[in-house]
Amino acid sequence: MVTEQERKIVLARLATMPLDLELSLGSMGSFDRNKLIEEVEANSDVGELVVEVYIGYLRSFGKKVG
Repeated sequence: MVTEQERKIVLARLATMPLDLELSLGSMGSFDRNKLIEEVEANSDVGELVVEVYIGYLRSFGKKVG
């Protein structure tokens, strides 16, 4: 389950990405930056996946540094 704080972190990160960013999520399709933001804000399946993957990345990065 994604928390509101995690969602806010990911939304802030997405807002800094280039407008022409496009992310392919396999069978879920391809999404540009603005569509990813919409999906995260809507708490959709795609938005939840994006948040989970990004937060998982941050956690793994912290373990490697620490």
